[in-house]
Amino acid sequence: MLFSKDPADYYEFIGRDIVLGMDAGREDDPTWLNLGYWEQARTYPEAAAALATLLGEQAQLNRQDRVLDVGFGFGDQDFLWLERYAVEHITGVNISPMHVEQAQARAAREGLGGRLDFRLGSATELAFEAASFSKVTALESAFHFDTRVQFFAEAFRVLRPGGTLSIADCLPWPGDVEGFDWKTRMVLRRCCVPLVNMYDRDEYCRHLEAAGFVNVEARSIREYVFPGCAKYRALRLAGDSLRDATIELSEAEIASCLGLEGFQAMGLSDYALIRADKPG
Repeated sequence: MLFSKDPADYYEFIGRDIVLGMDAGREDDPTWLNLGYWEQARTYPEAAAALATLLGEQAQLNRQDRVLDVGFGFGDQDFLWLERYAVEHITGVNISPMHVEQAQARAAREGLGGRLDFRLGSATELAFEAASFSKVTALESAFHFDTRVQFFAEAFRVLRPGGTLSIADCLPWPGDVEGFDWKTRMVLRRCCVPLVNMYDRDEYCRHLEAAGFVNVEARSIREYVFPGCAKYRALRLAGDSLRDATIELSEAEIASCLGLEGFQAMGLSDYALIRADKPG
């Protein structure tokens, strides 16, 4: 499986322990899959929710929105956005049958089936009419899309005039793009990241503008993502609880971006929030 080229297999593999926990009766355990935003958070569920909130605020989610969330994982952010921003409706698209099934089951348990629609689908072939959504989001998923540029084109198509695309994504740091060695390429392959997606924030913005977007912005938040995630992973490897592991970060660890070398080995040395608008 580790050499599969199918991101659905990859994400089903890394989410399997979560599903096992659900099957064991721990339905209230967090099912987040993102790296988390650790500026103030001290536990993984807090950090993962903080990152989703940051993305929702960037998208300016509101009661009038019909949202398309692409690559939604287990859908935790969609439940959070529904509660926090009271959005009208969220449609989630994911290529993992397991994730779709689990998200649908949770929506049914919570009586939210009328406002949350989780379905199988491809980010690069969105099965929706043009101008169907006011917002399109991708929380730490777009770097897997084959290709991300094709996703940009599809997002532009399904957005209404004046709509917004909001993304949290892994990518190379400016200057780290050239010369990926065979080890990095192998890791990218294992993690189902197409090499064609390996470009920095500046090129990212150019691709969005080429797709027709305006008001394109990208900012790095890696110092509040990588250090906390690195410490959390170390605790998880030591066997600490997914829910209870507590992370403390010093100013020096944040300033030095603790754990960066592990992400550099993957070629993904930056973590950015990206926003772009479709002309109204």
